Order: sequence, then structure tokens, then C-alpha cells
Amino acid sequence: MELPPMLEALPVARGFAGELAALAGFDSRRTNAIEVAVEEGVAGVLERAAPDSIEPLALVGELTPLTLTLTLDDREAPPTPQADPPSRAVLDRVDEIDLDGLQRQMIRAAADVAQWQSRGREGNRLRLVFNRPEADIVARADLDARPLEPFAESVARAPEQTYTVRRAARDGDWYQVSRLVYRAYGYTHPSDDLYYPDRLCELNRAGRLISVVATDAADTVVGHYALELGGLGQLGASRLAVAETGMAVVDPAHRGRRLMERMRERLEALARERGLSGLFGQPVTTHPFSQKVNERFGAHVCALSLAFLAGNLRFRAMAEERPAQRESCLLYFKPLAPPPERLILPPTHHREILLETYAESGIPARLGEPGGSAGASRFDAHYLSALDLGMIRLERVGDDVAEALRAARNELCRRAGARVLYLTVRLSDHGCAAAVAAAERLGFFYGGLAPCFDEGEDVLRLQYVDTALDLDRVELVAPFARRLLDYVERDRRRVER
Repeated sequence: MELPPMLEALPVARGFAGELAALAGFDSRRTNAIEVAVEEGVAGVLERAAPDSIEPLALVGELTPLTLTLTLDDREAPPTPQADPPSRAVLDRVDEIDLDGLQRQMIRAAADVAQWQSRGREGNRLRLVFNRPEADIVARADLDARPLEPFAESVARAPEQTYTVRRAARDGDWYQVSRLVYRAYGYTHPSDDLYYPDRLCELNRAGRLISVVATDAADTVVGHYALELGGLGQLGASRLAVAETGMAVVDPAHRGRRLMERMRERLEALARERGLSGLFGQPVTTHPFSQKVNERFGAHVCALSLAFLAGNLRFRAMAEERPAQRESCLLYFKPLAPPPERLILPPTHHREILLETYAESGIPARLGEPGGSAGASRFDAHYLSALDLGMIRLERVGDDVAEALRAARNELCRRAGARVLYLTVRLSDHGCAAAVAAAERLGFFYGGLAPCFDEGEDVLRLQYVDTALDLDRVELVAPFARRLLDYVERDRRRVER
């Protein structure tokens, strides 16, 4: 639907959003939040529009079995950087009743994913994604007479038997996978999708997830492992070259039977069939087990993501319970074929650690001389409510990169309330060094290397962490991971100074 840049367009946009929300099955409270979110988005465009503007706004609604997506495109001036966001210490003391606070609550309450996109001469885009209501595994427990109690920490091993590893495709598979995850993790697994059988089915049908299961002799699902396509770090990229391995779980009664290895082998074969360049994993640093799994499958540490996950994870057989804090993760990468040599153009002060990381990962790389940047920057800025963090993807570095990054950071911090952000910039971009310098002035510091993350291009990953973090809790297995942690912490202190 096209709308004129006039105040009279506000109720029309709100009505359009409300009717789609009702069609999607949202209740009245969530429908109202969606209407307000779209109304605020249109109002933001009108604030930027020139008094004599005649450029129409395009409001697009898309309804799928999984989501309602509302996209607002305009060709007005891009958002200008607002005042810098207040620190977490200030926010903790202030009753947020100003406009920024209302917008922040609007985004948090309504959108599962919020994306602000600057598209250069093509204008600006606000994209809001709302997961449609559906029954999770607990709500659907009446479909199965077996209990949903958690697995016992010490459980007897199942009898020796023959197992099958296959693609998950049968109707009953999805309920069994969700049930398996719930019994292993409760509600603490960072991937919400695993708790919704219908969502798992649709994600696999749409090709965004490739699930593999292990079944026992009775054809009961006792293990799950998946490839996630288009996950964090690749948001906005149109051509995916890598996939994330994750969502791995095995019934404790069936551990020690090489089920994880067999499922992983199957996933790697499927990834090669799709022509992917590599696989990455993001194991937590609370305990070493998931890191050892990545090491065992031949992956190498490339990056450290501080405060990556919300602080509600609980792992079985932990030695002690400690107050929750956001969970940090490592990024491991494994090429699926001999990688070609890279020509990279990083800032001088990060060259040594990047070359070390390339060597550690078995990827040849050589340094080039950066050039200048011109024109308008292009970027995507996403807020992900499930992880409560923001991601900025610099698609192109222009001479306005400092202003563009400040605007993107402030959209995520002020309007979505994110206190943890990740920024990626292509290492082949001649403006990479300029982008890093601009980001460091905004509080971003080194995160690491992410090979093939942006349409096959390697990216430098920076991070912005405005939350308390005790790094003494970080447990690392690989010597290079400890080297990376030391470097990240030194760079954080340098940027803060």
C-alpha cells in the first residue's frame, strides 16, 4: 500500500497493520502493540520529510505460516544521529517515560526482529517481524501421555541397539525434537524455535533450517542437530556461503554411542551438497564441553562474542550456581573445501591478530593497501528480541560512515534498548579502516574474524558491550581462544580510554 507523506496517513497505516495482525491470529493486546509500532514508524518518516515532499511511503505486509512482516520504505532524508544513548547505569535509575523510552518499549513489546536499513539512493527501510502465535511443546503436551519432566542428571544407559541417522521429515519428528530439547534444557535453550514443533517443521520446509535426527530401535527421536541458514551475522546478506551448526542435543540414556558424530557427518555432507563454503559454531564459554565438540570436528576459533546470550542459561552438572550474567560465546569456523587466498585491507592495529587468526584457521591471507571511500554508506541494523541484542552489517563503507554508524547504533540503543551490539565490515572493503576508526569512537572494540559471513566475503567483527561482565567466568579450551580473550580485553580497555 502506498501512502502520502501526510498526518492523515497514520490511521490508515494503523488500520492496515491491525487487520493483518487479526488475520495472523494475534490477540487484541499484541494487535494493539503492532498497530502502535507501525504508527510510530510512519510518524518517524513524517518527521524527516520535507514540508513539500510528495514522495509516497510504501507499506508492505507479508503473512507466512511463521510470521507477519511489515515493511515501511521511504525516500526521505536518512535518520540523523540523535544524542548518544544514556549508559546502563543511568537507565537503571531513570523512569523511562520520555518519547525514546516509549519507542523502546514499543519495539521490545511488539517486534521479534526490528530492522533499520539505509539503502543509499534507494532510501530507507524499517522492517518489523512478528512471530505468529502458536502452541509450544508444553501447551501441546496432551498429544503425548509420556511426562515432560527433565532428564535425570544420572541416568542408566539404554541397551545397545541399532540407531538410524536421517533428515527430520516425518510429522511426528518435530514434536519429539521439541520434547527432547525441553527435557534437556527446560526453557533455557537460546533458540526459541526448538520449542515450537510447527515452527520447526515450517523452517525446514522453507529451507532456513536443515534438521537431522538420530532414532533408536523403536524409531524414537533421541538426538537432533541442525544447520541454520541466515543466522546472526548474515542478516541482510542475499547470498549465503556458510551455515551455523547448532541445536544439538542427545538423550542422556543414549550418549556415548557416537550419535553426535554421526549427525555431524550427515550435516557436513548436506552442507557440501548445497555448495556451502564452511560451517561455524558458537559454543558458550560457561563450560568447555561444547567447545570440545567444535574442536573434535576440526573447527578453529575465529572470534569471541562477549555478552552474546541473555543470562538465563542453566547447564546440567554445573559445579555451582552463580548469579546470571549474559553468556559469552566463541565463534568457530571450519572450511568445507581448501579456501582460496584472501586479500584483506584491515586497520593497521588489528593486522597482526587477524593474520594469526587466518593462520590458525588454515586460510591463506595477504595484506593490501586500503584506498579511499566515497558515496553513501549502506547498512542494516537489526534488533533481535530473543537475544536482546543488535547487529549492524555494513554492506558498503562510504564517506559518511561515521554519521551512518552513529545513527545505526543510536537506533538500536535508544529505540530498541539494546546494550550489546555487533558490527561487521568486509575486510575487502577499501573503507574498512575508516569504518573501524569511526566505530571505535562510538565504543566498539575488537571481536574477531568471521570468514565468508557476508555473501562469501570475510568480515571483521567489532562489539559494543554496555553491561556488567565478569570475564573470570569465561572458560576456554583452545590456547588461541585464550590469546583472543586477552587481545579483546586489551582492545576494550584501549577503546574506553
